[in-house]
Amino acid sequence: MRVYLALSARRARERLAPLLFEAAHRAIGEAFPVPGDVVSADSWTAPGGGAALLGWSNEPDREPLPGILTGRPDRVLGYCGYLTDPERDADALLAKDDLGDVTAELGGVFSAFRAGDDGVTAATAIARVCPVYHAETRGVRIAGSRALLVHLVARALETGLVDPSVDLAVEALHPIVRHGFFTNDDTPFRGVTALPAATVFEAVPGEPTVIRRLPVPRTGPAPRDAAGRAKAVRPLAESLIAAAAPLARHREPVTLSLSGGRDSRLMAAALAAAGVRFSASTHGFPDEPDVILGARVAAALGIEHRVNLTVPQPSRDTVAVPHPLGRAHHVVRMCEGMNSAYELVNAYRPYSLVPQTSGSGGETFRGGFLYDQDDISADGLLARVRLIFRTAEPIMTPEANALAAAEHARWAGRAERDGFDVLDKLYLYYRTGRWIVGSHSAVLMNSPYYHPFFDNRVVRDVLSLPASWRRSEEPFFLLLRELAPALVQIPPEGKRWRFDRERRRPLLAGRRAWQARAALPARGRTASFNWRLSGDEAFRRIFTEQIMDGPATLFELVDRQAIADVLADTTGRRWSKQIWHAYTLSVLLSGAWRGPAPKLSPVRIPIPAA
Repeated sequence: MRVYLALSARRARERLAPLLFEAAHRAIGEAFPVPGDVVSADSWTAPGGGAALLGWSNEPDREPLPGILTGRPDRVLGYCGYLTDPERDADALLAKDDLGDVTAELGGVFSAFRAGDDGVTAATAIARVCPVYHAETRGVRIAGSRALLVHLVARALETGLVDPSVDLAVEALHPIVRHGFFTNDDTPFRGVTALPAATVFEAVPGEPTVIRRLPVPRTGPAPRDAAGRAKAVRPLAESLIAAAAPLARHREPVTLSLSGGRDSRLMAAALAAAGVRFSASTHGFPDEPDVILGARVAAALGIEHRVNLTVPQPSRDTVAVPHPLGRAHHVVRMCEGMNSAYELVNAYRPYSLVPQTSGSGGETFRGGFLYDQDDISADGLLARVRLIFRTAEPIMTPEANALAAAEHARWAGRAERDGFDVLDKLYLYYRTGRWIVGSHSAVLMNSPYYHPFFDNRVVRDVLSLPASWRRSEEPFFLLLRELAPALVQIPPEGKRWRFDRERRRPLLAGRRAWQARAALPARGRTASFNWRLSGDEAFRRIFTEQIMDGPATLFELVDRQAIADVLADTTGRRWSKQIWHAYTLSVLLSGAWRGPAPKLSPVRIPIPAA
């Protein structure tokens, strides 16, 4: 994992204050969630002192990993994530005056930071899972890859303190309670904003800050016949193979997290088609479709497959899980308060050079928020857009609901014109571009982690196919057939392919293939058990105490009586995820995450009887 901070004076011929650098080196210990003794650093300051780029990394200094900074006397570059062709692409990012022209064309999963005599520039790729955060205060423009780092350096300048307090923008946090991630470009830290997807940030001393969006690919019409549909997905198949190819640069075989579901199955197909050596691992209960189908996918491709059981046989009465407070403390720090502890993210471990990948991001191939949208009437699409912004209204305060209504209004008119496109883009910009960021950063701190489904060129090729067609899952199925035909013979998990569900059952021709594509549902006692949604009384009490007795500022967003009623109801699952989200937000607001992690015993949760 690499962390960057770019600084530019607003006025021409003005030098950056020494306090900025002192504060940055102090703040990195908190903002970069790895032990300090594994971090190396590099920095560059323009000859005139008006711009600088600082970088830190816990990656070993060896091939094929890049150095922290690369450049020439008058300009340097750093990037998070990875580039498809590191040497060629880094040269292009460094040499081209307009960073946006290069960013739009490159493959890889990355964000770029550049500094020179002419100030600093930063850019995001179209999936923006490698983020850029920015702020401006007291004549200095700041951009970085960690929001807390940007905030603490800005606060140092505002307060004159090298170790300032955190100023949380409580009013901006309401999307966390609703979804567990931001459905806008806000952050928990006052004055700090996430740079949108496919956007360039330019700060030249003596000139106004420029934030420029790059063009989004144009979408073509859906092909009419079978031959045309097969032809339409081939460019995407080629870009997916090209995106998987860099994984072969490593000496060690890649480890694929394989669930057997749609997305990781397609990733396995892409790796196989790219000639990448890999093995697979699956985590879950033994009767879960993930475990059963993962084994079948691995067997079809002839790869090694390891299964890590959630509860080893024969102990199947309870599951032991980390205490929610320890989990929330870690998630808040790792994800900088922008994710709920409902989702677990990796903890630090010594860096391993074994490359890893997974099927994360495959939903974009299936239409983003459309992939599970059954009602595609105009009213149905508008209702889903409203839900994305305004869910959980009954447990929120009027003030929080008014903010959500304003954010919804900015998308509602666009949704009336093209609801399919809006649900597709909302998923890419926020579910992918905000929710996945924390977990992506967490895996990068432990190993070279690749996400070909988030590849800049792959996502652009995906967006060239109509969202309404991608929702049918037919392009996804055709991609799988193109890359690994044997895998389409293995049933999907949960539900049939949507094009099978929504088309009339074939009478004779194609009946055998249709029957073979029947889905494998969850049937066993533990197959559909989700301990996070347990109504166990002792487990629920942990949440009740933190939420109801925690920081009172939580109730500027959450209605106290409404959440108390939800917590008291251990029989239902309504708002169960929002309980986790509110719990996480309470921990964030408490400030406890800035201290040492609590040492708490695991919690045992009963597994329901069959």
